[in-house]
Amino acid sequence: MDRKWLWRALLFSFFGIFSVVYLLPTFAPSSLPGWYKGYFTKKVLLGLDLAGGVHLEYAIDTDSIIESQLDNWGEDVKGKLMEAYGEKDKENSEHFSIITRGNRLEITFKKEINQDFLTKATADYTDARDPKLHRVDTKDLTVFYAIDNEFTKDLEEKALVRAVDTIRDRVDEFGVASPEIYRKDDMIVVELPGLDKDSQESIKRIIMRSAHLEFKLVDSESQYMKEVAKYLRTTYGMDEAGIIQKAPYKGLVVVPDSYGARKGGDKNRTLYFQMDVGSRDLPVEQQQEFNRVRKVMDKLFREELPKAGLPVPQGREIGFERTVKHTDQGIPTAQKVIQSMILIRNTKVTGEYIVNAQVGYDQQGAAVVNARFNRTGGKYFGDLTGKHMGWKMAIKLDEWVESAPVIQDEIFENVQISLGVTGSQQERYREAEELVGVLRSGSLPAPLSKEMELNKGPSLGKDAIRRGTIAFIIGIILVVGFMIFYYRWSGLIAVSALGLNVTMMMAIMAAFEARLTLPGIAGIVLTLGMAVDANIIIFERIREELRLGKNPRAAIEAGYGRAFWTIMDSQITTAIAGIVLYEFGTGPIKGFAVTLIIGIITSVVTGVFFTRVVYDFVNSRKKLENLSI
Repeated sequence: MDRKWLWRALLFSFFGIFSVVYLLPTFAPSSLPGWYKGYFTKKVLLGLDLAGGVHLEYAIDTDSIIESQLDNWGEDVKGKLMEAYGEKDKENSEHFSIITRGNRLEITFKKEINQDFLTKATADYTDARDPKLHRVDTKDLTVFYAIDNEFTKDLEEKALVRAVDTIRDRVDEFGVASPEIYRKDDMIVVELPGLDKDSQESIKRIIMRSAHLEFKLVDSESQYMKEVAKYLRTTYGMDEAGIIQKAPYKGLVVVPDSYGARKGGDKNRTLYFQMDVGSRDLPVEQQQEFNRVRKVMDKLFREELPKAGLPVPQGREIGFERTVKHTDQGIPTAQKVIQSMILIRNTKVTGEYIVNAQVGYDQQGAAVVNARFNRTGGKYFGDLTGKHMGWKMAIKLDEWVESAPVIQDEIFENVQISLGVTGSQQERYREAEELVGVLRSGSLPAPLSKEMELNKGPSLGKDAIRRGTIAFIIGIILVVGFMIFYYRWSGLIAVSALGLNVTMMMAIMAAFEARLTLPGIAGIVLTLGMAVDANIIIFERIREELRLGKNPRAAIEAGYGRAFWTIMDSQITTAIAGIVLYEFGTGPIKGFAVTLIIGIITSVVTGVFFTRVVYDFVNSRKKLENLSI
């Protein structure tokens, strides 16, 4: 007697029992013992339309990408021109100046345009085979270059792709199961189902954080801050303590650094803006006050000083550090201040070279981030620190300088990032954890702006679940009733295959953490209909063979043989459609495609192979004279 059916029956029994066991945490979590939950923890997750959650849409600031690119090119062209003029070791040229405005690079010569020097300096960007810049105008002694339109489009496209990948990595670091992150035209859509309010706020902070980490030298030899201090004293006056008492800069005090130039560098750099925050640990209020004062100081350097003939020197920028006031003896107090410093703008060392980061603690027990560079970043950082020992290195994260330690030795691999002075120890630890996550996932190519936020509450989810469940139950009852009524005992086999199909499908979804959405429920109903259709094709072929006079065993053999490729053709073509929907669809369409593809696989396994095993089992028990079909 043929016993091939036996191992198949055992295999299906195992899959059926295992699927039920795997699904128990989803349907009966509270009644399970502790040891059980230690082995089986995954559940069928619900999508945004069923569980509720948050729908976010972001736009990326492509203008800042272009400006940053032009700044880098401008620094490169400046270096080549200064080398051509023999001014390599000077801070600024006596022959020309370079500025960027919007999408233009402007080079102004002081006496005459040296065309030979200019052509060589811009050759890398104006090559006709791969143009990045076009010379668009010449007015007096100024030459104007505009960034190439095709290059701009390519830059923006790459930035969007990178932003989507970075956000996805950040959300994965946070541990959100099966988020939906995709592009919609020039927008980035993020759908996060099933998160509580605190988790939503945390992940929104993580997504929005540019995490643009830079290591820049504090320009300890610049005289610019002395000129600014002189202007402030003359224009606004100071009291005996050196504090300005007039608006809008009331409370701003010029304090020399306790270190001398190249011994901690930059005794001119510090402009403290006293803040009425005191020693209270109120993170939100502190941050609001820091932001308010930062805007005032930004206005000073961006608007008032340039009008007064004191623009920030070329190749330099102003950095702002949140720190605490120190006494004349260098002892820190509880008074929070913003400290401004002049930084050398161009840097080779950024967060893109960091390969690992983790939370640690400094000597005072405050949370810090310990980061490690890759080989290239380590080489750049080692060269930078080796050539500038005794200078200060500003560690700049997004718009704030987090710390500015003195370089005391060459550093090739590891760096420690402190996190300012705002917030409690717990808040700083949370910030350190978030920073570790974003550094591991990489920085965004440009800042994001949130264009839309839509919260879907649990009431919508419950309503969707109720309607989907009712539709599913009604559909199943009608299908089961028809199959048993029309195909009798064989219909019962098809119904049992249908039950195994649903169980296996849900277990697979739980295993891969695929989210069940309302369109996904429609996909399940559709695949169940296709599974029933496959059984109907088989049953009708068996009936045809019985009418030709074959015995039940031969009719079953021939019926399955004739129906197999017909079923496979329809399932394969539908699977191809599902793959296309998954690849190019978004949101709910993907949910439908996932359940469709999983359902097709389980439908073939249960509808064709499982039912055949049942027939073989019955045949092995007794010789069939008549077949109930």
